[in-house]
Amino acid sequence: MNPTAHPTHTSSTPEHTMTITTTTSQPSFTETADQQPGKPAVRVHWTWLGVWALLTTFAVFEVVKHGYVNGTVVDATLLTAAAVGLFVAPDLTFLIGAGQPAAKGSLPVRAVPWYNTMHRMWIPLTLTTIIGIALAPLALVPLAGFIGGLSWMAHIALDRAAGYGLRNPDGSRDRT
Repeated sequence: MNPTAHPTHTSSTPEHTMTITTTTSQPSFTETADQQPGKPAVRVHWTWLGVWALLTTFAVFEVVKHGYVNGTVVDATLLTAAAVGLFVAPDLTFLIGAGQPAAKGSLPVRAVPWYNTMHRMWIPLTLTTIIGIALAPLALVPLAGFIGGLSWMAHIALDRAAGYGLRNPDGSRDRT
């Protein structure tokens, strides 16, 4: 618990002076023992971590059920490749800026729109919903797209849980 001082109230009368300072204890989820002054603390966003765990569990379940238990080796390979590939794919946008100068910790400006597009939750959510509803009799390729969408959303949720959001237009990031 971190006690926080609130404004001091002073009351003066000819007989005496009284000063009251109130404090409250507020939980601090951002404190670290080795935090340096001026640097933001690493903060875990527990809701996003829960979303990541749910999406990852669902994707793994679908891969095992449709690929390894009820499918063939080809099914298992395709579904696993879709899950792993689309989990990694959003960060491959870093390669778009290869060769372009950028400050340490920043993304090259050329890659920012691509990175931000691949890290918006509504895009894989929409695609996964369309695939899941419109292609209800799940054949292998739509199922791979559905599982890939779950993995893509899991990637975004894990980034948010670690405090990584979208990039600023100059390629820098705000840790929140």
